[in-house]
Order: sequence, then structure tokens, then C-alpha cells
Amino acid sequence: MKKNNLSARLFLTVTFLVFLFSAKAQRTFEGTVKDSQQNPIPYCSIGIKNSKVATVANENGTFKLMVPDSLASSNIIFSAIGFFDRQIPQKEMKAGAVVELKEKVFSINEVVIKGTKLKEKTVGQQSRPMITFSKMFDQNIPSIEQGNIYEIYERTILKGYNFYIIPSSKFSSITLKLNIYTVKNNLPDSSVLRQNITYKATTTGWQHIDLAPYNLNFDGLAKIAVTLQLVNHTPDSNNAFVFGVSAKKTLSKDLLFRYQSQGNWESNAGTFIANLDLKYNNDRQKTNSPAPSAIEESPEVKMLANYYRNKEAAKKSGYGKNKKGKYIDLGDAKIYTEEYGEGEPLLMLHGNNGSIEDFYRQIPFFAKHFRVIAIDTRGQGRSTDLSSGAYSYDGFSSDLYKIINSLALQKVNIIGWSDGGNTALTFNLAHPEAVNKIIAIGANLEPAGVKDSLINTFKKQLSADSLPRNHRLIRLMLEYPHITSQQLQSIDNPVLVIAGSDDVIKPEHTQLIADKIKKSQLQIIPNATHYVPFEQPDQLNKIMLNFLKE
Repeated sequence: MKKNNLSARLFLTVTFLVFLFSAKAQRTFEGTVKDSQQNPIPYCSIGIKNSKVATVANENGTFKLMVPDSLASSNIIFSAIGFFDRQIPQKEMKAGAVVELKEKVFSINEVVIKGTKLKEKTVGQQSRPMITFSKMFDQNIPSIEQGNIYEIYERTILKGYNFYIIPSSKFSSITLKLNIYTVKNNLPDSSVLRQNITYKATTTGWQHIDLAPYNLNFDGLAKIAVTLQLVNHTPDSNNAFVFGVSAKKTLSKDLLFRYQSQGNWESNAGTFIANLDLKYNNDRQKTNSPAPSAIEESPEVKMLANYYRNKEAAKKSGYGKNKKGKYIDLGDAKIYTEEYGEGEPLLMLHGNNGSIEDFYRQIPFFAKHFRVIAIDTRGQGRSTDLSSGAYSYDGFSSDLYKIINSLALQKVNIIGWSDGGNTALTFNLAHPEAVNKIIAIGANLEPAGVKDSLINTFKKQLSADSLPRNHRLIRLMLEYPHITSQQLQSIDNPVLVIAGSDDVIKPEHTQLIADKIKKSQLQIIPNATHYVPFEQPDQLNKIMLNFLKE
């Protein structure tokens, strides 16, 4: 075999993780970026400092980076929202390795604006003038960021971001990543985001990104920078691709550009045809305050960070939005359900303000053994609610009884998590004839069974000037349930009581539930909080299956 053919073939090894090969004075690194739980990290920025060597991992965390030999001594830097940056020498990028990033844990300082009613305003360019120019994006360089700077108020809540895609753009679809930074010396400084914000567009003209779900509340920032990255694209039917955002000339240098996350920012005269929808109070802040800082991991903050990571994974799982899902009409509500597997019926009830997708680590496991029926509780997930009265676990239990009758089920097993556990116990008391076995994860008998810190958080949310949209669900946790020890003693069927070792349910309260039920078993899952199904799914699933199969 000729020498040049041997060189070209030497390292072409098929792998799903990391490998490299040498050719034409450069090396190519391919791999997968994952978190500490081995979940892929989407859209991680990867590059070498102060160079144009950069890329962005795709939605599955996989990447490909080409590095010239002239930069062989430089470290490769991995940077992702919600994680600490990691620098890796190129010589350590070995075959079979996975690049693992450590999660950041942020102090959670909720902005509560009191005194006067919040005002609403749109800041930025709200119309497209006759004379504009275009800021184009290169589909081959996903690391490029472009955007501009906005002045905001002392206390600001971001509700939406609007921008204008030039009409001459050509694509079937694009996926954009939105970035938000503090501003220092009129350039972006530190990211204020804790999770990725992505947006898929299939049309040109004005676009709207809903920011309300991300709780972007700022206290003491005078300015923020908002940028866009083109992280994925599909050409049009003619295989053509063009994408740009409209901009206009201004005297101020508000147009921002950065080739990659490890490069320097540039600012130019002009501004995007883009704006922010926000709520605010009247006082302007003249100086910048630092971005949220990483702190030592307390159990509460660690729990919250892990929760958001798993919620993001749950959304991508496909559960909770199956095309085969069905609605059951209860008159004043339509309850959404999904079924998987065959055999003895096993109902799954999610927690407060949750949905079917929260069981994304349990559904595929138990569908191998049971007829899994996952349910979105009234007014949550995809279930509707026409009622206006206060929620109660008795009401949810009544809904569950109607669902079981509609499905012509005789006896059922129930896995209930948090609020779902409260509903399961309430249903068990009201309809013991319909119950085979119950598994209650993180359940409580009364609000006093929940740690005081969480109860105080709920009270603060209801004391704000404008009530949260889910205020009925918050009141539910503050006012219910009311299950007595005597009632628990009347339960004759087997019940598995589960809690995390660092649960928000008081340990003595969990113990009380197990003590008062005659045929109970108690399992405290180590290294877990209230979100056991997220944090310890394999251990939990095995314990629950053994109980159900006994």
C-alpha cells in the first residue's frame, strides 16, 4: 500500500464518542459533550482562545472541531450555559472519551417588585424603516453571535424578544440560540442565563421568542446584551440557504459581533431591527451589577438546578405529546392521557404544576411490565380546566375515579409523585375497592409536613402584587391536604412510601405515613431530594417494580 493512502486511512475509526485523525496539517476532533449524569449537553460552544477555530455541538451534544497543527499546543475550551468552562489539552482528547462538564449552581434571588403596579414597555426598534441593511449569518460557522445592547430598568422582567428576518432569506427551517449577557464597557460581559433558549423559525419577517417561561428577572442592571446564533438549519426545496436579520444605521455602536465564545467582541454603529417586551418599575439604575455568581451547593439550590436539567430532558423525550394520546371529557375539564405497554393497569400521577413528561425515566421502564396510563392532572400539562374554584386533592381524586370508570378499569396500581402521591392516598381512602397497590413518592398528610422554607416561599409568591398564573396550584399546597392518622389506619392494601434522603417533606412526617398504614413499606432513597424520579431513576424503578411484583 502506498504511503499516502496509508496516512489517509490510519485513523478513520468509526466511533460515537471522541476520535481524531491527522491530515493536511490539521487534526479533527469529534465527540460528545455530557453532564455529570451522562445526559448530552446541546449547543455547547467549543473553540481555541483568540482564534477562528470554533464550532458548536448539535442538539445531541455531538461536535466536530478541526484544529490546524499551528495551534496544536493550545487547549480546547468547552463552554455551555449552566456549566463551568473546561479546558482540555489536545493530547488528552483520547479515543473513547466523553467530554464531561460540571454543572454550575446559582444563587436564586427572585425579583419581587412591590409598591406600584408593574408597567409594560417595548424597548428597541418596533418597526422596520425604509432604509435598512442586513446582518447575515454563515450556516457553516454556528459559533458566530450577533445582536445588540438594550437599556433596561432597575428592576426588569423580560417577557419576549422580537426580531425581523430579512424577506430575501431562503430556508425551510432554522434553529437559533438566544444569549443574554450583562454589559461592561459597552460590550457583553457575563451570561445571565441558566439554561439554553432556542427558537425554530420557518418564515421570514417578524419573529417572537416567548421569554416568560425562563423567569428572566433582573435587579440592578442598566443594560443587557442580546445575541443570536444560528445553530441548525435546513435549506429550502431548491437546496438554497440564506439567512439574515434586518438592521439600521445609528450613531451609537450597539451592533455586536463575536466569531466564537473564546474570541473578542466587536461593536459597530447600528442596531438590529429588534426589541424586548418587558415589565419594570420607574427607577433607572446607573451602574451595572454583577451577573449571578456560582456558590457552594446547598441541598435546596442543588435540587433546583438538577430539576431544571431534568425538565429540559423531559421536554425532549416525547412523552406528554404523543400523537396517540387521548382526552377524557369530564364536563368541566378534559383530561389528557397516554398509554404504553400491556398488562395490569399502572396509573402515573405527576406533581404540582407538572405533566406526563416528568415520568420520562419511568414510563419506558414500566411499559415492559404493565399497561402504563400516564395522566395530566386537571389544568396541568395538556389537560384543560373550565372550573374556577379552589383546587383540592378530593377534587383530583374525584377526577381520577371518573377516569378509571371511563377506561372500564376494575382495580389499579398507582404511582403518585408529590401532589400525585397526595391524590393517590386520597383516592385510596375514598375508593379502596378500586386500588391494588399504591406507591407514594414525597407525599404529605398536611402542609405542616413540608419544610418551613418551602412553605415560606409559596407564601411570598402569593403576596406579590400580581398573582402568579398558577396561584390555585400554590394555594393547594398551602391549604391541603388534611389526611389524619386515623384515616391512614383504615387503608388495607399495600402501600410503598418513598422519599429522598434530603426531601422537602420532613423525615418524621414520611415516617408517620409509613407507621400508620398497616401494610406499608418505607424506602428512603440516598443522595436524593424531592425529585427522586429525576435524580435516582434506576434505583427507584427497581424498588418500585419489586414492590409491584410481590
